[in-house]
Amino acid sequence: MTMQTVAPAISPFAHDPFYAMGVADAYDEYQAGEDVHLLKQRAELMLDTPSGGVDSTDLYVVGYANTVIGLMNTHIAQIAAQTETAQTWLARKQGRETSTLHTRNRSRKGRH
Repeated sequence: MTMQTVAPAISPFAHDPFYAMGVADAYDEYQAGEDVHLLKQRAELMLDTPSGGVDSTDLYVVGYANTVIGLMNTHIAQIAAQTETAQTWLARKQGRETSTLHTRNRSRKGRH
């Protein structure tokens, strides 16, 4: 099974050091074992905190939040792939892999 990869959009702040620190912190926390849902909650809390204007803290938060969005998209894609694998395994185990209904549903899926 192949997964579609999408080139990330380049942020206008990509070369800002505070933006880069936000990106690095999000990746470091994820690599340290933090759950993506917890990272998402943190990003939402940071985004909800009002500020007076665009400053270094805002750029940090944007970098952090953009990275968490990417991590969430990857997580969702992995869950979808695992679900597809589990459904295929279950169909094989129950002998439905070659059934007419299973074949028809498989062919419909490709048309969308």
